[in-house]
Amino acid sequence: MNEITDRRACRRFSNASVEGEKLRCVLEAGRLAPSGFGLEPWRFLVVDKTQLRTELADACFNQSPAATAPVLIVIVARVAVLHPDSDYVLQQLTAEAGGADPAPVMEGYRAFYESADIAPWAVGQCQIAASFMMLEAVHQQLATCPIGGFDEALLRKVISLPDGETPALVLALGTCADKPGPRRRRATEDVIAYL
Repeated sequence: MNEITDRRACRRFSNASVEGEKLRCVLEAGRLAPSGFGLEPWRFLVVDKTQLRTELADACFNQSPAATAPVLIVIVARVAVLHPDSDYVLQQLTAEAGGADPAPVMEGYRAFYESADIAPWAVGQCQIAASFMMLEAVHQQLATCPIGGFDEALLRKVISLPDGETPALVLALGTCADKPGPRRRRATEDVIAYL
């Protein structure tokens, strides 16, 4: 539980670079995260070039974590490929079936797709991947800050995001410049109820 209790949102990063192997481990944690129906509806766009990071920080309203982090990871929800008749869905659900007949899983997914607003669902799945990445970052002795506040149109332009994909989150990654403060969370009894 150390990664959970030790994780803090870093508000200002040092200029220390992120080692390639540590970055790889963080990205791999996201890749291995669980997802509904095993669809893994995400892509991770790593931005570590100074000029592009500056433009991306501008799209994030120049919030300090975005402006100071040496690496920004844009987590993108792949919405268009989630149509039940897409080759992508067939491939993923066939793999998810693990050698069994994928038809029941396909039927369940089609019913879900027809009743759900798929774009927000896909963004939510990306948040799961982000959580795994943040915990792995702590394990790698790195700091993160999830940034959900951004100008979507400008962000899309900066990273040349194609239609059919939606930015879910920008994850700032690096070494925190400040010592983490105390954890501030609501009391257990305010959060948890047994029904």
